[in-house]
Amino acid sequence: MDRSVNGFLSDPSREAGIPAARLDPGASLLVDAGGRILRASAAAEKLFFAQLGELTGRQYGFPFQPGMSSEIEILQPSGVRLMVTAHAHIEEWDGQAAYRIEIDAAGRPRQTAARSGNDLLRALVAHAPLAIVVADLSGSVTLWNSAAVRLFGRGDVEMRGQKLPVNCSLREDSLLGLFERTLDGEMFQAYEVSGMLGDDGDALDVEVWSARMNNARGLPAGVLLMLADIGNRKKIEAHIRRLVGHDPLTGLPNRRQFQKQLQRLLHHKKQREMLPILVMQIGLDRFRAINKSLGPQLGDQLLRDVSRRLAESLYETDLLARSGGDEFAVLLRGTHHIQDAARVTERLRQCLAAPFMLGGQEIFVTASIGLAVAPDNGVDAEDLVRAADSAMARAKEQGGDAYQFFTREFDAQARNRLVLENALRHAIERGELFLEYQPQVNLAQRTIAGVEALLRWQHPEMGLIPPSSFVPLAENCGLIDAIGAWVLDEACRQLHVWDRAGLPPLRMAVNVSARQFRDSKLRDQVAAALARHHLAPERLELELTESMLMRNTPEAIRMLERLKALRIHLSIDDFGTGFSSLSYLAELPIDTLKIDQSFVRGADGQIRNGPIVRAICTLAAGLGLRTIAEGVESPQQLAFMCAQQCDEVQGFLLAKPLAPERLAHLIQNGGVVWPEVD
Repeated sequence: MDRSVNGFLSDPSREAGIPAARLDPGASLLVDAGGRILRASAAAEKLFFAQLGELTGRQYGFPFQPGMSSEIEILQPSGVRLMVTAHAHIEEWDGQAAYRIEIDAAGRPRQTAARSGNDLLRALVAHAPLAIVVADLSGSVTLWNSAAVRLFGRGDVEMRGQKLPVNCSLREDSLLGLFERTLDGEMFQAYEVSGMLGDDGDALDVEVWSARMNNARGLPAGVLLMLADIGNRKKIEAHIRRLVGHDPLTGLPNRRQFQKQLQRLLHHKKQREMLPILVMQIGLDRFRAINKSLGPQLGDQLLRDVSRRLAESLYETDLLARSGGDEFAVLLRGTHHIQDAARVTERLRQCLAAPFMLGGQEIFVTASIGLAVAPDNGVDAEDLVRAADSAMARAKEQGGDAYQFFTREFDAQARNRLVLENALRHAIERGELFLEYQPQVNLAQRTIAGVEALLRWQHPEMGLIPPSSFVPLAENCGLIDAIGAWVLDEACRQLHVWDRAGLPPLRMAVNVSARQFRDSKLRDQVAAALARHHLAPERLELELTESMLMRNTPEAIRMLERLKALRIHLSIDDFGTGFSSLSYLAELPIDTLKIDQSFVRGADGQIRNGPIVRAICTLAAGLGLRTIAEGVESPQQLAFMCAQQCDEVQGFLLAKPLAPERLAHLIQNGGVVWPEVD
């Protein structure tokens, strides 16, 4: 069929040879079954205030049913809504069924009283100062008023029928995230969001109200979001805070005012000899999780209550300030000795020990405190505050609920950590990470049954960096996800390379971090790696630590079952070193227990904890699980494992971790050399 007929040319003169009589002068659209506009007449483009050809490819967001008519509203640039009638008919388009939407913009019959009421409601929504957005249960926009157009820079026609966007770096604070949270039962009342993006890419500060909408039967039908632009208000508030120097939430001096007072005191100290000046930085532990659990309003109340308790525990000569979101700064002016500072610090920790009553429940709070002293740690306000910040971070690293004095030693360690972290961020792209493979030997057959992939980092300047130095760093700074995904893919790739080289089929064991295990994308990453490198799932074994499985066992079981559905192998690494529950062990869909090397390595090559190893082997046999002993380094240890009918071993006695080429050479030349065992 000729695609130029039936009046869907935006400009008749652009296609020669088509008789003018065959072109429909009215406003009409041709859309496919999914609502995508295939063609628009010139009258339709004019009606929707679109440029030539601009409607083609867009989504027709209004509902339509073949053979039925419906009223739709079109927002004009002036802000006035035009009511028109749309008629839908089935049309053939390029051999497929499509829909022709004819739009009648002629006058309407006299309004009834009910329609007048609806028009009044439409007018209120259209001219409301708040951005009003309504979405159905699928998250598709059904209403997008004029204020929403002005706030986000996206037109009504453009947004109708489209999914709510993820327009914020924090998904939960985007339009789609707020919609999902409201559907889950979280209602917002003047909830402040910073960083939501408009169509021009500029960040917005908004206040949000939300409600679930029900249909006539009382069932959920969608979500209403109302948003107010508070950008100007926030700028004014910030300007006032800078002028006044106080935090509006707690009434305490802010960080700028605190540093100003500290600098003034340090200046006077230069003029004459004074007592030591001590600066403290107090950071609440786990406040982000507490705030998310309580909600922002109760979270703010907690900060006010904390500030009040801290103020009550200090002397009038001391200065307390709110220096950040969940952080407070203290300037001790009457301290005679450093020992006094330790006593004050302990007193502040004790004042926070009693529970806080919020929302009818008891909330327990701990704090990490960093201390810096002038002139030992600096004679400038900014340097002292930075030193106290560094000491506080050190206290948090040690588990929180503690205090730490600033020392040059751990400051140097912190700087080295920062250098290492920056280098680690580029290690993958620069090809500095690589894997070695340690054989896992079957004791009954004395053959290499599998290998464990072990991560290594060769830095061009710092040399070979041990995993114990950079893996915890990767977990703390959020790089472990990218590194873990690379390790998984590289290990599967290497296994495929060995297959093509004719090596016997090996099992590949890959360690999974706690953060990776909690990531919902792990299952898809595993499936993709297996498919990409043409591997049977039984060839891959994921090693998970005992502690990560016991932290949230019901959730861990669900994740393990999703992974097990891929038909891969699962093992518990370092078994026996955590706090496992034997009642849960039988429920875990695992295949292997790895006996930790701390139970194997003993003095004079003997087994260190024979009864524990014997018990683990017996337990595994009873549950139908395979056992692998790590760290086997002596003939005596190997003999003991054979006696306990352990299935496999790995360790320096039989083979060290090897580069891929050396491992292939070892297997091709007969495998491991079996030592003499008494």
